[in-house]
Amino acid sequence: MPGTPHVSVWFSRTLVESVLIVVSIMFALALDEWQEDREIQELIDRSVASFAHELQQNHARVEAVRPYHEGLRQILERRIAAGGVTSINEFRNIMDALQPAVLLGSAWQTAVATGVLSRMNYELVSALSLTYSTQFRFDEVSRHGHDVLLAPMNLVEDRLEASLSNAARFVANITSSEMELMAYYQQTLELIDEYKRVHELDGEES
Repeated sequence: MPGTPHVSVWFSRTLVESVLIVVSIMFALALDEWQEDREIQELIDRSVASFAHELQQNHARVEAVRPYHEGLRQILERRIAAGGVTSINEFRNIMDALQPAVLLGSAWQTAVATGVLSRMNYELVSALSLTYSTQFRFDEVSRHGHDVLLAPMNLVEDRLEASLSNAARFVANITSSEMELMAYYQQTLELIDEYKRVHELDGEES
């Protein structure tokens, strides 16, 4: 059969070309996946760095105002032991010493918006979620409580004793919550450091 060698050559060439095309496609897909994984890892690394920076800032801010609030707690307790305050102005001046820390949350909001949390280490995400939920709750309670204590209905002569007592309890809760929040910050920052250390080791091994 005179045409058979040509068919055989054509078939072999077509087979080789098909294999090359398949290999090229698989290589391109693998390259795209590697590029996507690298971009995701870079986003995770930037997010982790943002979390570390933000939590360090928030820890410092809470730490800076805590001595004022501890001093305020002692002042309120001394006023109660001495029989209360003498005027609405005195009570207002004491409460003006309350300085709620301005806490940042943009790193968490950005991570939620970008969906990067679903790609991160579960233990770290869990710690971050607990820390930020505690922070948001603390921020809301501290600001709302301060506003309530200085509401007009509580700044009247016949309510000063009750207002002073409520203020003492509120400030005691704030100082306790600040210590708890700082502990959360510290624990989460330690987890972030551990994540960075492990990731750096993995990078060196690869």
